[in-house]
Amino acid sequence: MKQLSLGLPLLGAAAGTLLSLALPSKKGHIACGLAWAGLSALHVWQYRKKLARDLSRNGRGLSLMGFPQSSLEFFLRSVEVASYIPGRARIYARALVGNPGLAEQVRREIAAAPGMKSVRTNLTTGSLLLEYDPATLRQDPQLARLEEYIRTHVKKK
Repeated sequence: MKQLSLGLPLLGAAAGTLLSLALPSKKGHIACGLAWAGLSALHVWQYRKKLARDLSRNGRGLSLMGFPQSSLEFFLRSVEVASYIPGRARIYARALVGNPGLAEQVRREIAAAPGMKSVRTNLTTGSLLLEYDPATLRQDPQLARLEEYIRTHVKKK
């Protein structure tokens, strides 16, 4: 398909969707919204190859956009980081409170990481205490990225 310029039609559909909110009938709003969604989908389809190329740049894929790349990274993004010093971090996860099955699963997965010395959980508070060898852990790019996430998201007191 020839590359059509969709800038003006997208802008028109977006403006029509917003302006049609003031109309008493919602049919115009729905029609403009559907036009906007359709034009947006067509725009993505036109640039799908460029989008795929941009997402796979440097072999990092979605990590460029900050998306979690593993279940462990996804879990860590749902916790509160209470303290961090290289080699030791304390995090809190509400999901662990009173949930021994999940706590054990998380403990096992984290403990299996290279360089991890100990992982202690507290089901009453939902706390995880991680002790590790930073040099060993940082040799794995994914684990180094997780440590960086923990370091940059520590709760300021």
